[in-house]
Amino acid sequence: MGEHSSWAEVKRRMRESAPDVSDAEWERRKQTARTATEAYVLGHHLREIRQEQDLTQTNRT
Repeated sequence: MGEHSSWAEVKRRMRESAPDVSDAEWERRKQTARTATEAYVLGHHLREIRQEQDLTQTNRT
């Protein structure tokens, strides 16, 4: 079984791998990732709701 790292350790290694990145840039990257994750989750929920209501989209060619 592989070795597991804590989230704090993963973040520390990321920071060490890019020492020239500013704190503001790290925050911007975190916010970008957070926004993308929220959009994905929202899309997933919307898909579930549409399927429950039989409102799925189909390709019509």
